[in-house]
Amino acid sequence: MKDTEKVKVMFVCLGNICRSPLAHAVFEDILEKEGLEDLLDVDSSGTGAWHVGEPADSRMRQTAGKHGVRINHYAQQLVSAHLDENDLILAMDRQNYKNILALCRSDEQRKKVKMFRDYDPEGSGDVPDPWYGGDEGFDMVWRIVYRTCVSLLSMLKADNTI
Repeated sequence: MKDTEKVKVMFVCLGNICRSPLAHAVFEDILEKEGLEDLLDVDSSGTGAWHVGEPADSRMRQTAGKHGVRINHYAQQLVSAHLDENDLILAMDRQNYKNILALCRSDEQRKKVKMFRDYDPEGSGDVPDPWYGGDEGFDMVWRIVYRTCVSLLSMLKADNTI
């Protein structure tokens, strides 16, 4: 376990309005329910700047709300400072992963970057972008994100990260 500093986790997708703000909100909700919110700082960002300053997509907020989770985040773009400030940077898909690595300036930064679904108990790969899909796409992303966040927390506990 870390002694004094919080572990900092950042979730990253393309625009920071669907997948990463959902993971951000779900992970914070799980931490709060387990009384661990004082051990981690959670944030999210996007590799693109199109939606900076905008709230999460209304369909994603609605999907989260059906499960009692509130997304209270405004989109921000991933910048190089985030690579130094965070201990774990989780990409929602392979293209996000490549874009994040392109910002990295050192091996230390590159070691922090992982695929989000590497922590998914049901399999690795991309979290599909629900932007162009219907409600079923947002529900599927919810299921992937929720189970992966639960698993991520278990793994952080098991390896004494927190």
